[in-house]
Amino acid sequence: MKRGLLTLAAGLALMTASGASAAPVTQDNFLLKTTGDLVNLCGADQKDPLYTAAVNFCHGFGVGTFRMVEIQEAASRVKRKQVCVANDPNATRESAIAAFVAWAADKPKVLAAAPSDGFTEFLIAKFPCKK
Repeated sequence: MKRGLLTLAAGLALMTASGASAAPVTQDNFLLKTTGDLVNLCGADQKDPLYTAAVNFCHGFGVGTFRMVEIQEAASRVKRKQVCVANDPNATRESAIAAFVAWAADKPKVLAAAPSDGFTEFLIAKFPCKK
């Protein structure tokens, strides 16, 4: 799991926006009221004046949420975990964030959800533990 976390962390640092035209980042996105705000920050265009702040915020939130899930699962009495990044040896921060932005884009319920809930749902969907 450590290798998967490190790979995921390293890739988030290299995040790229998806091929779709990103909406401009606003100061309100940093209030992070919804997963939609997080998607906007994580998918910021490199030419956006708030790009660096948005990407740094996205990376910090992503790593923090991932670690929260990891700690909750370690403390859980449930033997079957939900998130297993180590099962995907090609996972990087870059690929995970790009996948998150693409995954959430067509999910209105997810976009309206709390950011930690939306990102956790993505982690469970993208990095499920094998049975």
